[in-house]
Amino acid sequence: MIVRGIEVFSFRCYERGLWHFSEGGAILVGPNGAGKTTLLEAMAKIALLRGFGSEAEMVRWGARGYRLRGLLTEGIVEVRYEKGQGTEVFWQGEPVRPLRLWVGRLPLVVFRPGDTEWIEGSSAIRRRWADRVLSQLFPEYLEALMQYERALAQRNALLSAEEPPSLEQVQLWERPLTEAGLLIQNKRLWLVEVLKPLLQATHAIEGLPAELDYRYKLSTEAASQEAWQAKWASLRKEEIRRGRTLIGPHTEDFEILFEGRPARGHTSEGQKKWLLIALRWAEVRLFQHFSGRQPLLLLDDLGEKLDALHLSALSRIGTEAAQIFITDVEEARAHKLFPHLPIIRIG
Repeated sequence: MIVRGIEVFSFRCYERGLWHFSEGGAILVGPNGAGKTTLLEAMAKIALLRGFGSEAEMVRWGARGYRLRGLLTEGIVEVRYEKGQGTEVFWQGEPVRPLRLWVGRLPLVVFRPGDTEWIEGSSAIRRRWADRVLSQLFPEYLEALMQYERALAQRNALLSAEEPPSLEQVQLWERPLTEAGLLIQNKRLWLVEVLKPLLQATHAIEGLPAELDYRYKLSTEAASQEAWQAKWASLRKEEIRRGRTLIGPHTEDFEILFEGRPARGHTSEGQKKWLLIALRWAEVRLFQHFSGRQPLLLLDDLGEKLDALHLSALSRIGTEAAQIFITDVEEARAHKLFPHLPIIRIG
């Protein structure tokens, strides 16, 4: 399924706008601040029900909400957001409920140069990335994630209450937390297992000698109920003292090893960008291998501190995507890399 057009209402800088795209995608060219990235964000919101910023940031100043309409090869999807009411999705005019049933219908991979924070930033950035990938592949993952967050909030509220909770009260929320948490852990471990060879293969395409490894660091000895209970037995008193849950997927992290060392803190800016490109390339192939579908690929700010190696790799990734959308301030550079794509001038 590809995007043939998009229409936006009260979305960021646009009061209203309509664009049509070719089967291959488009190059969006214009000065900084013209609204190029906003169009990519609208596509991300349509596909993932999540943009690049908060909902409040995506609503045009003075408006109460926004609407996005995507013309896809199989039909029309409309995403509506209004303050105080949240997001609604309509497929061919009919509401989609629950919303998790929509996520994954239009698989999407996003590359933004600032995403090098995936390597150097907090563990929450890497967890959100995994949640985005896995939610597109497994509807039950997104459901478990929502259940886990609800149970976690309840248990943390209990742990942080002024009056210390009893052991029985604390254990009450451990069962739903463990059930949802185990599914999340196992899917994340699966992601590492299947993505690692793809990541190593995409890294090797450019003939780079450095070895890559990819790991998921659990907060328990294993992804099992016994491991969770054993960990909780030693931590419950500390959790009550600190007022929060100290184990589970919300505390865990992903790690890339570069030449045997953690990439975080041991790689140059150029190496970080290459690792990020290799990871996105592996994502594209993951969708192909696992679901049999090619994802949409969004490349934002193409010329942002990317050298010839980076740009060459990005052009090759584009050949494996269902459709590709690129933003750049320089028309010639983008057109040289993707000569088959039409140019749309923004601003």
